[in-house]
Formats: sequence, C-alpha cells, structure tokens
Amino acid sequence: MQESLGTVIKFIIITAGIAVGFWKKDKLSAANQVFWIFLIVAAGCETLDVLMGKYYGNNRVYYHVSKPLTYALLTLALSNEIGRTKNFFLWSILLVVILSALNAYFLQSPGTDLNTNIIVLTSLLLILQVLFFIARLFEEANRQRMMYEHSFWIALGILILSITSFLTLGLYNVLMQEGHAKIIPYLIISEWIFYGAFLVNFLVQKPAQPPPNR
Repeated sequence: MQESLGTVIKFIIITAGIAVGFWKKDKLSAANQVFWIFLIVAAGCETLDVLMGKYYGNNRVYYHVSKPLTYALLTLALSNEIGRTKNFFLWSILLVVILSALNAYFLQSPGTDLNTNIIVLTSLLLILQVLFFIARLFEEANRQRMMYEHSFWIALGILILSITSFLTLGLYNVLMQEGHAKIIPYLIISEWIFYGAFLVNFLVQKPAQPPPNR
C-alpha cells in the first residue's frame, strides 16, 4: 500500500468528519464537541506532518510534540464520561508531558528518533481509559443510548488505534529497517478506522435524553 494513497484517504475521512460534526454540532454531546475540536486540531497536525516530511525530510519533531497534545485532547474528551477515574487520567496529561520532555532529552532525541516510548505509554493509557469508559456505559446506559447518544464509536476507534500502536510500535525499536516497513500498512488502516469512527459517531449522534429518575 502506498503511503501517499493512505494519506489522501485519511484526509478525506477527516474532512468528512469535520463537515458532519459541524452539520450536527447542535446534537453533539459535551464529549463529542471536544472530539470535534480534536478532529480539527488533528487535521492541522496531519497537514504539518506531511509538510515536514516533504520539505524537511524529518517529521520526528512533529511526533514529539503532537503525541502529548493529542493524548491531552482525547483524555479531556473521554474524561466527561469515565466517572471516578476522571481525576487520575486528567493528572496523567501532566505526567505524559513531563515524561515526553525527559524522553526527548535523555532517550529518544527529536532530531534522530521517533518517540516510540511515549507513543506506547499513551496508547496503554488510552486503552485503559476506553475500557473504563465502555464499562461505565454498560453500567449506566441501555444499548440505544450507548450507541446513539454517547461517544461509543469514537471510543472503539481509539481502542483499535491504541492497541495497534501499542503492539506495532512496541516492537519498532527491536525491528530492522525491513520490519519497520511491514508495520506501516497496519498503522495506516488503524488510522482510517480511528478517524472513520468520528465520522460514524457524528452521523448517528442523537440529542442525549435526561437519565431516568431513580
């Protein structure tokens, strides 16, 4: 699979998600409004990624900055619906920023290395957040509300991308150059699924109904 084709498809999906989110903005939940903002930021970040790779031949600096940023935005969105663990994961944003700086200074230089340590860490934290998120949905919402009033599809997209990143980039440092090329198609497809989940979630979003009195 050519990376350029994968990038074009990714931008089409992101653009469609932003457009649908704008169209349905009055129906989006609080969490999905933050996810819509994330998608706009992601469009800018993905554009910067392409431009840095094309004109500078090195986009590793981009990943050292973008990964803590995207983790922060996704965590802020998920924190609306993860219940008692909310404060822990909000504090984890600061932890990720500090560890990113330490990793860039001591272990994986932005000039020469991809920050796989931070990508693996944030992927693991996002997997945990999504599991807490889905568990709370199953506890408090019926099937109809879970799929149409919350961020269920986005959460699944985050889970798929995070698991793929955790498994593939966890092996990145121990693989030879040929191995690096083999993991790229999996990452490209997982990004399609990730951004496509935003599009699906915005399309099916219905205004949240007040919870029943207990």
